[in-house]
Amino acid sequence: MDIDPKALEEQAYSFLFEEKFEEAFHLFRKAARIYKDQDNHKQAALCFSSAASCWSKKSGEKIFSKAASAYREAALQALKSKDYEYASLMYKYAAINYERDGELISFSESFYDSKNCYRKFLTYRIFCPDKINPITKSREEKGIRGFIRGVLLLLVLTFSYLIWGYGEKPKRTFFSSIFVIFLSAFIYTRGELLSNGMVVRPDFIDSLYFSVITFTTVGFGDVLPVGLNKLTVTLEAFCGVFFMPLFVIGLSRKYLRI
Repeated sequence: MDIDPKALEEQAYSFLFEEKFEEAFHLFRKAARIYKDQDNHKQAALCFSSAASCWSKKSGEKIFSKAASAYREAALQALKSKDYEYASLMYKYAAINYERDGELISFSESFYDSKNCYRKFLTYRIFCPDKINPITKSREEKGIRGFIRGVLLLLVLTFSYLIWGYGEKPKRTFFSSIFVIFLSAFIYTRGELLSNGMVVRPDFIDSLYFSVITFTTVGFGDVLPVGLNKLTVTLEAFCGVFFMPLFVIGLSRKYLRI
């Protein structure tokens, strides 16, 4: 005989009312797995979330990994239901519980997933709002003010995602820096530089040398930009000043945990 997940939920809520958190946790999780097998992703997400909440409230409990795992399960079900905002929230709670347990690698993964889901939510909310299938009522501000705030936040999150993976992917900052250096070097070959008092059109090697000292803001003064290359130098130097601290911070955040 098939087990009715609704009956399990009702029983779990009765245990929760009696503050029998562990019993409620197991019943909510069991109901969630049944909903998951039935492809009822919304209800599965809610039950996994309830299970995680029960474990977090468990009297005297010091280990939060089960709560974190349940929150991640809730996030996965929310993703299948195409509610990226709820998935972001579940990943955030998972990260909090992993941090409580000192599981910092898992914390990093959940934190990254949370930010990534929220970025996707903003993208859908702005460009394809009809494709959002909310599990719970959205917490986002509506109207023109909410729209402008969403656009600005999306730009910030997209930049953060590309440049350093929300602080969890320092390799992206390194490769972004390499890209800027080589792109700038190519642009310098299309213009002119002042070297030894003479205006010359540099080859790629000389341009790469000039690009590196510009990006690192060393500035030996032996080569100077001319014409439109001054604009390229300004932008590249700004990127260097901005990217290098991000790389150091990201590297520290990521690997000092290990």
